[in-house]
Amino acid sequence: MKAKKIVSVLLTASVLFSTAAVGSTSVFAEEKEVVTLFHHIGEEAARKTLENIITAFEEQNPGIEIEEQGIDFSQYDTMLKTKLAGGDAPDLIMGRPKMYADLIRAGHIESLTGCEFLNNVGEVTLESMKVDGEIYAVPTNQGGMGIFYNKKVFEDNGIEIPKSHEALIAAAEKLQNAGIVPFAHGFQESWMAQCEIQSDLYGYPLETNPMMFAEILAGEKKFADYPEFKECVQRTADRLAFEGGDDFGTDASKARNMLINGEAAMLVSGNWEISEFVNAGVDDQIGFFATPNTSDDQPVLGLAPDGCYMVTSHSEHKDAAKKFIEFLTTKEGSSILNAAGYDIPCSTDLDTSNLSPIVLDFIEIQNNGKVYNYESQDIFSGQYDATFRKWQEEFAADTERDVDAMIEKLDEEIAAIY
Repeated sequence: MKAKKIVSVLLTASVLFSTAAVGSTSVFAEEKEVVTLFHHIGEEAARKTLENIITAFEEQNPGIEIEEQGIDFSQYDTMLKTKLAGGDAPDLIMGRPKMYADLIRAGHIESLTGCEFLNNVGEVTLESMKVDGEIYAVPTNQGGMGIFYNKKVFEDNGIEIPKSHEALIAAAEKLQNAGIVPFAHGFQESWMAQCEIQSDLYGYPLETNPMMFAEILAGEKKFADYPEFKECVQRTADRLAFEGGDDFGTDASKARNMLINGEAAMLVSGNWEISEFVNAGVDDQIGFFATPNTSDDQPVLGLAPDGCYMVTSHSEHKDAAKKFIEFLTTKEGSSILNAAGYDIPCSTDLDTSNLSPIVLDFIEIQNNGKVYNYESQDIFSGQYDATFRKWQEEFAADTERDVDAMIEKLDEEIAAIY
């Protein structure tokens, strides 16, 4: 009897196991391949566009699910590197290859060289996606920093778009005397302080010295060896002398609203602001011009491919992740990206009828040839980039802003990394 009971139990267990296995197979068959995506998109409208892209991609690829994780830009690098070091890397990460050259050379990023979908991307654009000759990303738009201005405030005060630094400072003084904040500063968010120098530096100064970062990295030169860099820092100090009130108690959103409501006339920031102006329905009231950075009234705007996505080399879903990047290069993907009209397209050879007037300001500058691709050559990455950005924040916070002393301090901090 015991033997029969044992056999019966075994048979029952076998049936249950088989049933569970069949059920399990059914469950697994319905499971989707989950691809994690790290990004630092903070603007509401831009996040909505990403959601639309993901929805359309998942509809075309029912076996793949994109799990997006938005990280605040100020914490993005730290969290990304922590994930990579801990073996918990996301599958897709937002970032420009040259900015993450250290991660690429450490073997954390997958090369895309040879992928067929790269044929959908222009050769000039792809040059900015290369590190050591290999392609690591595909951009979705172009990025650049400069000065946004309130058109009505300029018009009411008889101010034309400044083409020289002297004209900009004269305009700022006129606005200040009229009781209007010349420049809104949202320095409660430290990255906004970085825009002050970068909006100037990434144009004419880098165009004049394209190998500056590479030469400093090689230990061949210091920042103090570049007159154009000192001039850039001095111009930044001149602009920062016009305080916007509680600069370090004001965040990016409040600074933006100061510009929109006319409390401030100008805001030094980047292309990511456009989506916020579009979302607020005021992009026809806000204009954009390049930060004056030359002596010939022909400022140069730094403009480079942006909105890039890369695949981590440790991903277990590389093929699925590459499919997502491929989708961004298709007509459907591109149409979704450009539907809202706030992105600066990588190609200006397209229908511009749905683009924001602010984007058209960028395109006009580009069509006039006064732009420089600031990532056509190596830039700082890793600890060098972090140190340089921190220094920019400290410069904005230092009310004395002794340019020579601050550049000397920067050179010492960079040298200490070697």
